[in-house]
Amino acid sequence: MPPPPRPKHLGNYDVVAKIGGGGMATIYLGRARDHVAALKVLRHEVATSEQVVHMFDDEARILSLLSHDNITRTFQYGVEGGQHYIAMELLLGRTLVDVWDMCVSRGLSLRLDLSAWIAARVADGLAHAHAIKNDRGQSLQLIHRDVNPSNIFLTYDGQVKLFDFGLAKSLGRRAESSAGIVKGKLPYLTPEQIMQLGIDHRADIFMLGTTLWEMTTMRRLFKRDDDVETVKAVRGGAIPDPRRIVSGYPQELFRIVDKALQRNRENRYPDAGMFATAQCQKPLAVGASGS
Repeated sequence: MPPPPRPKHLGNYDVVAKIGGGGMATIYLGRARDHVAALKVLRHEVATSEQVVHMFDDEARILSLLSHDNITRTFQYGVEGGQHYIAMELLLGRTLVDVWDMCVSRGLSLRLDLSAWIAARVADGLAHAHAIKNDRGQSLQLIHRDVNPSNIFLTYDGQVKLFDFGLAKSLGRRAESSAGIVKGKLPYLTPEQIMQLGIDHRADIFMLGTTLWEMTTMRRLFKRDDDVETVKAVRGGAIPDPRRIVSGYPQELFRIVDKALQRNRENRYPDAGMFATAQCQKPLAVGASGS
């Protein structure tokens, strides 16, 4: 059966043009009467899988409950003409991984204070997500599970947005992970995920700690030449002291990174809000640039 033609209308939106996409969804530019949006539409080829449809619908439901300046806003979601879609705010800018890669290719470093500020804004978004409740007042126990530079967006007007809750774990999800399947990108997993121990919101804190370590050193922390070595590094590899890598690395920033990356989650920040607050302390204004 051939795929359906490009939709002309989805919900309140006229579909203007295709602007991106991946293996699971196509992204279109949508136009309503008073704003434009990015329309994430489940691809026809994968929509035959009930598991994939449940994952997409779970993401839409989760996103509709989130309302925070550091999380991509969701305007609407639904099914029209057999096509599942999510209408989200249109972001203009670059992902953090794009910026990191460009800096590396040019031999540049991200400013330490700017890196801490970006991580603090992501932590603010995570604190909101972790605290979200359903309409019955129950905690959704939401965990993003995929916090990494590819899912952090830096807009041209200076905003920081966490996006892609497609792998998020929460109460009431219809799409459940299969036994033995680890969700997330390998270099940003947590030791407890590798050991298949159950995870909580502190997994997101560890992933953000990995991202912050990489932003402030301009090096990869756990990434190795092959997946097996990467998994070994996450599970038990040493975490290099960034003060030995970057001249003038602030002591307070080291304490923050070190606490976020504790292998025993009981020793990490107990919540993302505290992680964010720690990065807004005055000592981080010292040593504003990397090496």
